[in-house]
Amino acid sequence: MTYRIVNSGTDRESWLEARTHGVTATDVARLASGGASVIEAIKAEKVGMGRRFETRATRHGHDREPIIAAYAADAFALAPSTALLASAARPEHMATPDMLGANTVGEIKTTVHDWTSIADVPKRYHDQMQWEMYVAEATRCFLIYEPHEGFVPIYPDPRHFIIPRDDDRISELITIADEFMASDAEPDPDAAELDALLNAYADAEEMAAPMLRRRDEARAAIEEFLHGQPRKFPGTRALLTRSADGTRRTFQPTKLRDDHPDLYDAYTVEAPVKGRLTISLRGSDDRHNQ
Repeated sequence: MTYRIVNSGTDRESWLEARTHGVTATDVARLASGGASVIEAIKAEKVGMGRRFETRATRHGHDREPIIAAYAADAFALAPSTALLASAARPEHMATPDMLGANTVGEIKTTVHDWTSIADVPKRYHDQMQWEMYVAEATRCFLIYEPHEGFVPIYPDPRHFIIPRDDDRISELITIADEFMASDAEPDPDAAELDALLNAYADAEEMAAPMLRRRDEARAAIEEFLHGQPRKFPGTRALLTRSADGTRRTFQPTKLRDDHPDLYDAYTVEAPVKGRLTISLRGSDDRHNQ
């Protein structure tokens, strides 16, 4: 055994405290995809200034993990684990794989995405698994994942990919982790809380996206069925109204400004405008219990 067990994980509070003394797989995955604000947020979390949010997605992951782990234990001879591990050579480099086996780690995910290839798996998950393999001195990782719709599993059994160890990427992640440890960035509790709130937002967005896509597909199918014809139809659960195609007169303020700038200015007044909040997700992402 080339790693050591820092904390058994049986007591969550002591497990969380032990994680503050190093860089974990979750930390390094966040650092690899984030910028200076993420560094400040993680620094704050390390000194107890962060805030943890639980969402329905994370609760679902917690509830399903023992069931998925039981399947993986039988199918792949992996043992469930809650232990926080540290690299023997670099004890500040830590990870908590969900499962352990001979030269193998296992990572459990619940997801709204039905991944069909390894390339579909978000980059942050790949980085998390590479770090776990590095800390545990494993050569491969079983990614055992359970796609669901509305928190109902799609398949009778979880699905899986085998992720090979990538020493080149691990070397890059070690550099990222060491730069974080050496950074003199100040802990920022606002950054920590805002990042947690954004994670909660991303959870909700990820959960909603498949349902909204199905809604839009159904709407498109209805539009195609109607062939552009006007129709009223009181259905069992919804009332449909499709108006006839036509034209309408549209005011063009830009043309007025260009053709009659004095008149445009005479009828233009200053008015208060609320700032716009824009949130863009960093690719697809699903939350888990770490």
